[in-house]
Amino acid sequence: MRSLNILQTCFSRSWGGLEMQALDVAQQLRKRSHNVWLAAPPASHLEEEARSAGIETFAPDVAGYFHPSAIFQVARFLREHRIDLIHSHYSKDLATLSPAVRLLRSHVPLILSKRMGSAISKKDLLHRFAYARVDRVLAISSVIRQNVIDTTPMQPERVILLHDAVDTVRFSPASADRICSRRALGLDSQELVVGCVGRFSQGKGHEELLQAARILADRGNRFRLLIVGKASYGEKEYEEKIRAMSRQLALEKVVVFIGFQRDVPGVLSALDVFAFPSHAEAFGVALIEAMAMERAVVATNSDGVLDIVVDRESGLTVNPRNPGELAAAIESLLGDERMRLTLGAAGRRRVLEMFDQQKQIDRLEGIYEELAGRGS
Repeated sequence: MRSLNILQTCFSRSWGGLEMQALDVAQQLRKRSHNVWLAAPPASHLEEEARSAGIETFAPDVAGYFHPSAIFQVARFLREHRIDLIHSHYSKDLATLSPAVRLLRSHVPLILSKRMGSAISKKDLLHRFAYARVDRVLAISSVIRQNVIDTTPMQPERVILLHDAVDTVRFSPASADRICSRRALGLDSQELVVGCVGRFSQGKGHEELLQAARILADRGNRFRLLIVGKASYGEKEYEEKIRAMSRQLALEKVVVFIGFQRDVPGVLSALDVFAFPSHAEAFGVALIEAMAMERAVVATNSDGVLDIVVDRESGLTVNPRNPGELAAAIESLLGDERMRLTLGAAGRRRVLEMFDQQKQIDRLEGIYEELAGRGS
């Protein structure tokens, strides 16, 4: 494929799976000899991470929904850098991108990755204006694809299923030393460890996970619960609530909060069971990362998770908001090493088949080539 000038955008100030995937895509495209810029809010975590990774950034101020100055800045950037294609990772970006591309005389294809569903209809005049310049929507799960079709003016044939992905070389059992990882985390080499990785945010299921931990401890299970992650933009109060809840449940000897960790494969290698208790998740990057590391997983059976885990084949699923079910599933895995190993191996096979990063980037490049080649 010929080298393209590509503008990736994500005007979100948070730092989680959505923003990390935007950064990962930019890095992978650059490795394939494309010229890539990443547009992000000034002084945001995403902009800082992109700069650290050596990716050129563009940081217009896009606070709010209507920002004429930013629209002209983006249009000027597209013209000066001869951008062949725009790929947005955040639907709110369209309020800036759609007017900007209309200012250009030439057609620049615009793609939107949709990672979150909408509970409201977006078929009013303003949204029709914004989506009219979107050439393709890439939905990260089946439930999100259907949501886009139901709530936006996009035609079904322009809404494509393209799952988020994981680097299966970096996230591989061979990439981390379990004993060293445990030692670094202050964990005993023999104790059973359950873990959860993700930012502190409403709906991630931290409350149910702590309640499940209390149930398990009361039943005499000996284990540690490792909670990995930190609050993102505007979510510090929720993190404090979860930490207070852990104290209220007298889980000080069970639960360990270790904050944000860069070496996620190392942390995952230290676990015996990975818990994904989200109430409703569009997909679940942390989940496929754990499966790629051959960790046995327990996840809620909702939304995007249904594309990932096949119950009792590649993991266990439970109903959301049900600490009793969550505790029972975790307990079954803690007591059965053979089941943990079997489900872990099956989980990695499923990730290699469906969520491998290089396979997904191949597909993405094919979409880019189709659109940039014919300008439609």
